[in-house]
Amino acid sequence: MKAIIEKRSQKASGKWPKQGPDHYIAVQIVPDGVEPLTALRDDVAAKRGIELIHCGEFYGHSTGPRSRYAAAMAAAKEIAAKYNKGNL
Repeated sequence: MKAIIEKRSQKASGKWPKQGPDHYIAVQIVPDGVEPLTALRDDVAAKRGIELIHCGEFYGHSTGPRSRYAAAMAAAKEIAAKYNKGNL
């Protein structure tokens, strides 16, 4: 198995000026011999035996060291390191 960190954009929810986050970070846990997903859909992932772990949402313009982006990326890196430890 290998873990792949994905940073994706999404349509911001709500109407201006109260819109939600427009980016998210997820980790794909892909079994050996299976192609990683190009579109992160839970139903397709379940059929292929891929586990999707959503780590967090954030605003694209706010990526500083104390932002929600940094927290989500740290969580994703921790998960990926745990799964990729034996795949060196």
